[in-house]
Amino acid sequence: MAQWKHTLREGSDIQVQAYYDRTFALAPHYQETRNTFDFDFIHHLTLPGRQNFLWGAGARLSPSDFVQTIATLDFTPHHIANNVYSGFVQDEITLVPNKFSLTVGTKLEHNNYTGLEVQPSVRGLWTITPRQTFWAAVTRAVRTPSRIEEDFTLTGFLLGDPLLYVEVDGNKKLSSERLIGYEAGYRALVTPKFYVDLAVFHNDYDNLVDLGAGTLTADSTPPPPHLTLHFPWANGIKGSTDGFEIAPDWKPSQWWQMKATYSYLNLKLKNKPGNADTSSVSRDEGSSPHNQLTLQSRFNLTRRFEFDQTYRYVSALPAQQVKGYSTADLHLAWRATKQVECSIVGENLFEPQHNEFGSDPGPIVGIRRSVYAKITWRSTAD
Repeated sequence: MAQWKHTLREGSDIQVQAYYDRTFALAPHYQETRNTFDFDFIHHLTLPGRQNFLWGAGARLSPSDFVQTIATLDFTPHHIANNVYSGFVQDEITLVPNKFSLTVGTKLEHNNYTGLEVQPSVRGLWTITPRQTFWAAVTRAVRTPSRIEEDFTLTGFLLGDPLLYVEVDGNKKLSSERLIGYEAGYRALVTPKFYVDLAVFHNDYDNLVDLGAGTLTADSTPPPPHLTLHFPWANGIKGSTDGFEIAPDWKPSQWWQMKATYSYLNLKLKNKPGNADTSSVSRDEGSSPHNQLTLQSRFNLTRRFEFDQTYRYVSALPAQQVKGYSTADLHLAWRATKQVECSIVGENLFEPQHNEFGSDPGPIVGIRRSVYAKITWRSTAD
């Protein structure tokens, strides 16, 4: 990787970054070699009228070669170059000094799968008083398809009589998953030692990728003759999320600070016309927790000792058969010198183990309680 930054004049500079990455993957079921070349350019400048302006461009060239090692898994074509060309522009405009600013911009991206994608955003920041700030934003974002959704074929045995296979097929006609996000937030310094952040959001999703309707074919190759049930990827789901987050921060003394975060998420999905798969909707809705809570306390006992405590609660994931759980972490650190720190850490202390997510395939994986000691040394330079 190489980076270069140059100041053109006061309030104006350029940045250039380039990197090369080579990966070679050798697994029991596939082999792939990939070379990635990436280049990014950013120009920052100030314009008349209190404008902070940014623009840039980038290119990522990523050719790869896939080698099929088993008959039931393949990517077609075996050689492909995933090239992405992008550009962006952003302007932060101070409409009322020290009161109100507006940031507008967009990202343009051209990729192999869906062509040109446009992702604009608008964000406003209003300083109501020196102790109160309000902000709001509207953003459009996309997730483009990948090779596993367009070029992938996976075949598995299903029944012996009649001989029946099931096959997941890539779909080269997929569209990007689309999001329109609406956000707003408020921050208030209630007292010199206490402030609170509140944020709310609503997101509209469309063209979420899911397995489409199955089709049955009679095949003679490879022998013996058999039936194959095909499931292609499809843009079959749409929906929305709503929620909020509140984060108070209180510092009752110079040596004690307390923070908390509570977030609520409600996910609503439904099938688009023509998509009859009901399992994906219920699985996705039941795989995100509705409630999450974190409480943190930090004691700076002396200049050398620090004692941190963290409590976490996450509600259930019914689709993954994971119950809600709560746990705690502790961290005690001693700064022996400016370069050496010794610490003892305890994680997930409430139970010998608890479940946080399901595993597919296989059993649910438990996160175990752990306690460990650590010594950190930092070098210093004159």
